[in-house]
Amino acid sequence: MTRKELKTKSKQQLKGNWWTAIGVILIVTVITGCLSFLSTKYDDGIWTPTLLCIVAFLITAPLGLGQSIFFLKLAKDKEGKCSDVFLGYKNFLKVIGVSILMEIIICIGFIILIIPGIILSIMYSQVYYILAENPSIGIVECLKKSRLMMCGQKWNYFVLMLSFILWGILTAITCGIAGLYVVPYYEATFTNFYLDIKNKTELV
Repeated sequence: MTRKELKTKSKQQLKGNWWTAIGVILIVTVITGCLSFLSTKYDDGIWTPTLLCIVAFLITAPLGLGQSIFFLKLAKDKEGKCSDVFLGYKNFLKVIGVSILMEIIICIGFIILIIPGIILSIMYSQVYYILAENPSIGIVECLKKSRLMMCGQKWNYFVLMLSFILWGILTAITCGIAGLYVVPYYEATFTNFYLDIKNKTELV
């Protein structure tokens, strides 16, 4: 599918579901924001901020998976609920394990050079979608599947990201208010991107 087709399809799927999608985004944003605030407020010493960062990671990683579950439901014309964002906790150990391994790999890429880090980030960008559809998949297999799916698709993914730059600027100018429209739109578009490349991979 072209970028225009992906975006058009996403807007169609969000019709009648905008408020639910906004609710999901707000839940993730508020929880992440509160945890970030706590980590900056209690920044004295070494152990307190480190412990808070670990707690924040343990809380937000499953939320990221839950968000993917919600947008996959919308993309498949199923009814999504705000409570879907908490479904990631049902696969807590798996999502934490895959997130840690993915972050380590990406960090190594950024240590080597910025470009390898960006490439690795894009390469493993489909991990949460894969885990959302296949809860029983192994951690290494999940990463491997994302890598295989993104073969020949990394540039398309990058360009799709760039197509949202103006929306990102608008969100910044409006102090995040425009994000209530932009973020659900962005997430729905990349969910459809995942399903599109997944279908192509399965046909090969």
